[in-house]
Amino acid sequence: MKKMNFSRAIYCLVSLVPLFFLGCETLEPKDPRASIPGLQQYYNEALQFSLRYPRILNLKVEDRAVAGDPDIVLQLKYPGNDYPILKLATYAPSWIEEVRKPLVHGTERTLSVDTERAITFEIRNDPDDDESKMRRIIVRNFGRIYVFTGKGKTFDEVVSSFDFIDPDLEGAEQDSSS
Repeated sequence: MKKMNFSRAIYCLVSLVPLFFLGCETLEPKDPRASIPGLQQYYNEALQFSLRYPRILNLKVEDRAVAGDPDIVLQLKYPGNDYPILKLATYAPSWIEEVRKPLVHGTERTLSVDTERAITFEIRNDPDDDESKMRRIIVRNFGRIYVFTGKGKTFDEVVSSFDFIDPDLEGAEQDSSS
């Protein structure tokens, strides 16, 4: 039996290390639309909305319906990452000025969220850090405001999948199918 010399063992080890890293998957893909397999749907009948999100994200929902807090806080995060891709909170309309406080002046514009008029603007958590910039989108419907906070392509995709559930239309669809 031949003994493998030290330089040959090192050569084999160095050759195999890149193969190991090629087989590893990163949790946060560079282009989520191209590499995330399938979408999951979240449906909230009480707050009258649904949205779709990449299956790889973790969904956390907290019901905080007490005085002074939002009704619900929904967060989407990559596994093992504390930074939320999207945070959705619902508030009573009286909270509109409070959720607009961190507005970066000059960034406000309008857009449509499921055919409803919404406003969007940048917010900054740390005035000295450009990386802390995020987008906030506020839309009013069904007697409450829906506040989306986040940034990036995945954030935009989840917001574009957001649908309001009109209880009158839901009842009409069920009546016509009977």
